Amino acid sequence: RNPIILTVSPQAPKILALYMFREGCRAGLFDLQLNLLAQAEEPFGEETADTVMEKLFRAAGRLPVSGGELLGCGVSVIGPLDAAGGTVLNPPDFFGIRNLPLKRMIQQQYRTNVIINNDMNTAALAEKLYGDGKKYRRFLYVGISNGIGSGIISDDRMYDNGSGFAGELGHVSIDFHGRACPCGRRGCLERYISKPVVQQTLREATGWDLSFREFCEKADDPQVNRILTEMMEYLSYALVDQVNMLNPQMIYLGHEGSFLPDRYLRLLERRIGQDRLAQNAERTSVKRSTFGVLAPLYGGACLVLNELFESGRIAERG
Repeated sequence: RNPIILTVSPQAPKILALYMFREGCRAGLFDLQLNLLAQAEEPFGEETADTVMEKLFRAAGRLPVSGGELLGCGVSVIGPLDAAGGTVLNPPDFFGIRNLPLKRMIQQQYRTNVIINNDMNTAALAEKLYGDGKKYRRFLYVGISNGIGSGIISDDRMYDNGSGFAGELGHVSIDFHGRACPCGRRGCLERYISKPVVQQTLREATGWDLSFREFCEKADDPQVNRILTEMMEYLSYALVDQVNMLNPQMIYLGHEGSFLPDRYLRLLERRIGQDRLAQNAERTSVKRSTFGVLAPLYGGACLVLNELFESGRIAERG
């Protein structure tokens, strides 16, 4: 008999993905094949816990979905957090918000299963399940945004220690006499190469009031090139330590780091290759994230899909 190709019905339940970050929040509606059907965004200004949740639900409310149509909701959020309990603990530079019961509040709103994890972990999961990372058993996802973080894939699985803070690359110190960090330490990587820091350095050097993406598009300018090159040098210092410990086959740059031109990825790759301890080890390559700045949003949907297809627990909950 000729084979029959099966597809997912358009009437199948959908997945709500939410992403909460320091500058705002995004909501996306996905089908079971990880097609993004609709998305909406709300920017943050001066917020409280109540207004942050109002904006999150406002963004989700602009999507064509009701609670009864949802298979589940996956949430990507900045850490640290209690991923199992669904509580955002005490993110630095996040309006002083502490102990936000995010999972409970979303469940009350949508009456559906809710899964929460750190945005770097979820972005790494999306890369593993649906991106270029399908080809690799071990890799790092490195996100450059208002902070710096990483998600770890080891033996084909997302490494998760339950804290939502496992790959906190931004608070690796590259100079213990260096710049003070809100975390209480000195010389943390994100005090040198987070998006706001680099953007401000670029604005002061050039006099241009541009976004980080727009500066990346002007990388042929000598001043811009100098600062972006220095950014990759700093990043390589911290990544060499992770490469020495984890021996990843690949590093994916994502979040706003996906705007960096290819030559800076090659520079980062060369520096890691030169400085890593095991010179005869398998080479670690550097690529741009498959999903770019939307990686955490796709990752939120992947939290639900991963639980559905790997454990079946969503189906069991009915």
